Amino acid sequence: MYGLRVIRAQESARGGFVPALLLIAFSFGGTSAAAQETAFGVDDAINLTRVSDPRMSPDGERVLFSRSELDWDENERITSLWIVNADGADARRFTGEDGDSGARWSPDGRWVAFLRSAGEGEDRARQVFVIRTDGGEARALTEHPTSVRSFEWGDANSIFYLANDSLPDDEEERREDGYDAIFVDEAPNGQTRGEWSSIWTIALDSEDEEDAEARRLTTGNLRIGQFAVAPGADRVAYTYRSENRRNDGYLSEIALLDVATGEARDLTDNEAPESSLAWSPDGTRLAFGAPDLETWELDQGNLYVMDVESGEVRQMAPDMMVDIRGTPQWHPSGDAFYFAGLDRTVANLYRLSVDSGELEAVSSGDGILSSPSFSADFSRYAFTQSTPKSPGDVFVAGTDGSAPTRLTEANPWMAERQLAEPEVVQWTSRDGLPVEGLLYRSLNSEARSLVLEIHGGPAGVFTRGFDADAQILAAAGYSIIQPNVRGSSGYGDELLRGNMNDIGGGDYDDVMTGVDYALEAGVAHPDSLSVKGWSYGGILGGWTITQTDRFKAASLGAMVSDWQSEFGTGFHFDVLRWYLGGDPWSNRNHWLERSAYSHLDQVTTPTILFHGERDQTDTMAQSMNFFAGLTHLGVESRFILFPREGHGISEPRHHRTRLVEELRWLELYVRGNADWEAPERPEEEGKPRPVTEN
Repeated sequence: MYGLRVIRAQESARGGFVPALLLIAFSFGGTSAAAQETAFGVDDAINLTRVSDPRMSPDGERVLFSRSELDWDENERITSLWIVNADGADARRFTGEDGDSGARWSPDGRWVAFLRSAGEGEDRARQVFVIRTDGGEARALTEHPTSVRSFEWGDANSIFYLANDSLPDDEEERREDGYDAIFVDEAPNGQTRGEWSSIWTIALDSEDEEDAEARRLTTGNLRIGQFAVAPGADRVAYTYRSENRRNDGYLSEIALLDVATGEARDLTDNEAPESSLAWSPDGTRLAFGAPDLETWELDQGNLYVMDVESGEVRQMAPDMMVDIRGTPQWHPSGDAFYFAGLDRTVANLYRLSVDSGELEAVSSGDGILSSPSFSADFSRYAFTQSTPKSPGDVFVAGTDGSAPTRLTEANPWMAERQLAEPEVVQWTSRDGLPVEGLLYRSLNSEARSLVLEIHGGPAGVFTRGFDADAQILAAAGYSIIQPNVRGSSGYGDELLRGNMNDIGGGDYDDVMTGVDYALEAGVAHPDSLSVKGWSYGGILGGWTITQTDRFKAASLGAMVSDWQSEFGTGFHFDVLRWYLGGDPWSNRNHWLERSAYSHLDQVTTPTILFHGERDQTDTMAQSMNFFAGLTHLGVESRFILFPREGHGISEPRHHRTRLVEELRWLELYVRGNADWEAPERPEEEGKPRPVTEN
């Protein structure tokens, strides 16, 4: 197991933000050139340690964060809580048990609350635990019959938490006896079994026995999404629905609860989903995110501020191009918001004036800044930063734009890996639209193979964060073109809406002109092309191989091949509203024509398909039908189905299988290398160690 080495940040001679990429280069300045020549491989991607959720203490002196490590023997990743001083010193594990997560400081900094599993067998559930920051043993604060989903400090002596409601004993017994049929879209059920949920509160210390017990605050049958406790802990705002139908998320509303009386009233009444609730420091205003005040538009998301007493709502910076990531945080003065924002392919910290709507960048990194957390006075903040050559570490910086201090080195062995640095490139699509993307050049200058990779979404985006898949391919001798096609986030609402009612139209032109751009750049031979993608990437990738025979291999994950048959089983709100329009009977011809399955007889590209058995976003039958059709038509194909997995792949051995079999497929059909085999995974005392795969 690799330790968490702590280093000091390099200071910029000019002051200001030093990009994390430069910090990494300085930190590893003593590494030999020979050590840099080891290729990044499949097991390196599996072995990566991940750090996340940094939480700065109110006094700005310490940072809590989560650390996720691979346990190959158990086929899972294990999380643990760590703490480090804000100057980078004394990094250590904070709690003793694996699986602890979600640490949050109390407002006075004397306590830390976090989530831990407690109980035995079927009664095991996630509970809120608390521990003093100056030492001692953690103790369970809650003993809820179901797992706590989320929690928030009220004041320094109270916790508010969200948990699913438990069933009455007699109903639970009937379910255990086999009366467990799911009444789809009835009661709390959606397409799978569901439960109603409630918000509760509990005091840390109380002389009153009643106050020491958890108290339920909400009443009735609700599906609560998130909540925010007002300053003073006298009110709670929350988003909710009173039904659980799969495609009715737009019916979510914001409600305001009086903690003392239990009375609740709606603050919104529309058909637009609200989220990212944040109270102003004086408790008079509530900020929230929504696509619109009336309906669910295809939008990067807007920031609104509501006067809670009058109900008056104001939209902040309506023309802002930056895509807000996460919940904006109010400055203690109440005159500004701070948030991580994505601008094209990079994300930084931004400050937005409440009065003027003026937006300014606080940081200037060339990677992806995420999860900012602030000291009580907002003079300092902790965050994670990743770049194309760094999987991500925890940093601290000043909100005055001063240089950051790097607190962790989660993967020191990465200094021994040769990594590709992508170029941000631009080309013109067939209708004249400028399209931007990333181009990774093969680390083998003599290799002439190109992979077209299509992102998920459609509102996904390729960024200058760390991309393990791309690094594996670049090390294996493939160049990769990653187009941010029309429909992508980070480029404003106009581009985001660019493929409305047109999946397989302009976005297909965008990817193909991207391939042409890469070929003109000399990175590959036109006879050595392949295409890959997951979710929307699998959808557009599947469409692509029905329209052209230019690709020698395709790798498609979690695809939809036939829109009509997916209508009842998958998530279709966005398809109905934006990406195809209408429904399978009123817009029958368009739904049929834009389904890859309708053109399956045009496919000649050898295709490997991946899907999670429990995927309910794009259902497994979509890949199965595509595979069956290809097999029937005599096209070389393979389908790998992952048990227990949903829309993504989480189990380490499944993850490795997907990476290895995809690379094996490309080697066979792009390069004609039928003898390629992935090296056996090496073990060291039962634990993994980083190796080269290629």
